Amino acid sequence: MSAHSGSFRWSVGTPTAEHAPLTDAMMEPPPQRSASAFSMPASQPLRQFDALRLKDEILAMVAHELRGPLTPLQLAAHLIRRVSTDRPEVLRSVDMIDRQIAHIVRLSEDLMDAMRVEHGALRVSKVPVDVVAVLAAPLTAAALAAAQRSQTFAVQIADRTLRVEGDPVRLAQAVNNLLHNAIKYTPEHGHIAVNVLADRHVLVVSVKDDGMGISDALLPHIFDLFAQSCRTIGASAGGLGVGLAVVKAVAESHDGTVSAVSAGPGAGSEFTLRLPIVVQTVVQTRAPMSSV
Repeated sequence: MSAHSGSFRWSVGTPTAEHAPLTDAMMEPPPQRSASAFSMPASQPLRQFDALRLKDEILAMVAHELRGPLTPLQLAAHLIRRVSTDRPEVLRSVDMIDRQIAHIVRLSEDLMDAMRVEHGALRVSKVPVDVVAVLAAPLTAAALAAAQRSQTFAVQIADRTLRVEGDPVRLAQAVNNLLHNAIKYTPEHGHIAVNVLADRHVLVVSVKDDGMGISDALLPHIFDLFAQSCRTIGASAGGLGVGLAVVKAVAESHDGTVSAVSAGPGAGSEFTLRLPIVVQTVVQTRAPMSSV
């Protein structure tokens, strides 16, 4: 499946391209403090615990409160759109409102997921799931997003039904995060390739791009919470650097792994999600997906 200029189809191949190198920036570690700096009253640890708990409560409250005004805003935008079909300038403004609402929704979800990941409380409900069915929505959304950026989006999936024991919502979220990451850090006219295959009893989902790449300094920390917020400001806009941490948490909760490789800034990157396959049956080759 490939996407370019608003359409995509099943296809084979992984285009390549070169772009000017960009750089990553890691946050400087805090300065070393002397032993005397750690001398504190007995009540200090308790105050630190209270501060951490207060921080968690504030973040959870902010995430919840961000969602509150969105439903009436969405309803208002829908009503304005219905009565303004003959006013293109109004429709453009409504489109902008919809985009900003979606952005706020993503930020609030990032905050909630950050809290769950930090406390090991990511909820997972496992059932036998068809991998292709789980991937359908994330791949379709990614193809459309890539087309808007004039990116080439190619997908290869094994010609058989692959099933895993997993949470379909969380698995779709993990793959969506990998795809969103590739699209965000790949410039216009770049290339993204997705490969889904079975390696013995392991499902392998690979997302490869020729985008800005990852520096040696950032690569070991790429799955840490907020790590990507350290990347180039222009490229990191639109998220809190939580997505890849969620991917790692989802992978581990399914007895799987996720890894990243990059030759450095400007050399693109590849993220690989591996999950154990529990059922594997051969089926007929899938028909090509029609163009959007």
